[in-house]
Amino acid sequence: MSLKLDIFEYRDYLQKSYGEILYRVPIDAGLGCPHRRSDNKGGCTFCPEDGARAVQLGDAEQIEEQIEKGVRFAQRRYGATAFMAYLQAFTNTFSSVEQLEELVKKICSKHNFRAIAFGTRPDCLPDEVVDFLRTLNNRLDVWIELGVQSCHDKTLKRINRGHGWKESCEAIIKLHRADISVAAHLIIGLPGEGLEEYLQTVKKVAALPIDAIKLHNLHILEGTKLADEYRTSRFEVLSEHEYAEILLQLLPQIPEQIPIIRLTTDSPPSGLLAPQWSMSKGQFRKYLATQMRARTVAQGCALRDNSAASVRPPSTVQDRAVVTEDSSVTFYNKRVKEHYHTLAGARSEAENKFCTPSGLEEKLKRDQTVRILDICFGLGYNSLVSCELAIENSAALEITALELDRQVVERAAREIRMKNNLFDWNNCLDILCRDGRWQHRGCSIELLWGDARYTATRAGANFDYIWLDGFSTQKNSELWSVDFFRTLYPLLKSDGLLLTYCAAIPVRSGLMQAGFHVGETEPFGRERSGTIASPNQSLITRELPERDLHLINSVKGIPYRDPSGTRTNKEILRAREYEILRAKGAGAGKQ
Repeated sequence: MSLKLDIFEYRDYLQKSYGEILYRVPIDAGLGCPHRRSDNKGGCTFCPEDGARAVQLGDAEQIEEQIEKGVRFAQRRYGATAFMAYLQAFTNTFSSVEQLEELVKKICSKHNFRAIAFGTRPDCLPDEVVDFLRTLNNRLDVWIELGVQSCHDKTLKRINRGHGWKESCEAIIKLHRADISVAAHLIIGLPGEGLEEYLQTVKKVAALPIDAIKLHNLHILEGTKLADEYRTSRFEVLSEHEYAEILLQLLPQIPEQIPIIRLTTDSPPSGLLAPQWSMSKGQFRKYLATQMRARTVAQGCALRDNSAASVRPPSTVQDRAVVTEDSSVTFYNKRVKEHYHTLAGARSEAENKFCTPSGLEEKLKRDQTVRILDICFGLGYNSLVSCELAIENSAALEITALELDRQVVERAAREIRMKNNLFDWNNCLDILCRDGRWQHRGCSIELLWGDARYTATRAGANFDYIWLDGFSTQKNSELWSVDFFRTLYPLLKSDGLLLTYCAAIPVRSGLMQAGFHVGETEPFGRERSGTIASPNQSLITRELPERDLHLINSVKGIPYRDPSGTRTNKEILRAREYEILRAKGAGAGKQ
């Protein structure tokens, strides 16, 4: 299945406009910045001394050499055949018209560029320069890459930007009237800002006559004023999971006809102070694409007509409904190639693998409020059967549910018919899809969308129970790693219980290595038992069999590992295979 981002990428715009992709050739013309002193000090707090000069330029000083290096790099790496000159470093309209004319002449004499882009500031576009760009645009497509960064003057002042939001608006309108294409640059993660501020900036910028948008996640580079501030105050920077969650909110607000140049920034690792991501740029794109697909998010989807059937992108894979032996419905996931429940009964599985072996009903009768963390909400059976027990016993139940795939919950809301005198399941699921929160007769469910490795850290703590109900270890190893179990351990009360259908040896071993005491529960729907774990050994009434304990202490007990919380399923499985081979090799060497 394709994991292409559901956005209008700039490369697609170029392909459509020129019949081929124009690859950028970065150029440092040495024009400096009007916001810096003569000794090159001052300027924006985030800007490095070299003015964000492209790494691939190396030590090339002459423009001719820079172009030669840039073209050769794009040809070698991408097989490029068409190019756009990109005056990237510093402020590239900080010059006289005469100097700009000579600069463009030199650039065009070196290569047959199809377009040229000038990186600049909103306060460095005097009328005579705009007139020059307008004239140039008649023979060579001109783009202005405008450093807007934020619409909040308080933030712009804090980062010593030297201009306000008013100047950005005026510059965009001025360039638009001159028929010059404008790409607005925004930084996500600036100190003092949060989701509300990012949304305000994106909405305001998207409402202006821009022709493209570029989003940067904030990088704090060594040698900058921002690095000094970070070392002093340690303001929050965005992890890859946090940044992805923000993009999932921002992208729906960007009109789908506006090309997106990029979503992440690049910095030399040696000069990057923070954030330190575990994901590469390519891995992040795949992760974001997975999140967008599962949560039915696309660029501009929040701006579409809500009455239309296509408010959200349609599912590319339709799960097949299956009636199980107890007459309840489960789905078969064609992508994962697994059913969501045992065919012995979807509802019965919730009762026999989670509610009954946990002693939930007795606890509901005994305690004032019971709290459950339901990981992999899916069709909702585990949570909703638990709510039925709570209502029957006039008890209070609080559930925090984690789910990645919005489409499966939306389909369950349409197709599961489980209406009784306690509550309407379809109505509950529909409300959860729409609002993320449902309450009824002392029960509440809060549904958090996203990768459980991240959302679990935002779920709170002091849970009485954790239901862990992901797909199998070979398809969903991200949720069966010892590292994920270490995340879950502090979320449970000291007398809490974690229950799962899974009895795999690496899972039981990983739970033990994470600090849990581990036992088993009665089998249901298959020969293998389920697993029960707790910080409190006295709560484990059925110990693991000797055979399992023996295997746990062998190479088969090597757990799944995901130390960064960002590995893919294949990466986790492959890493375990290598670890097993190394362990076997070491064992053979000792014989």
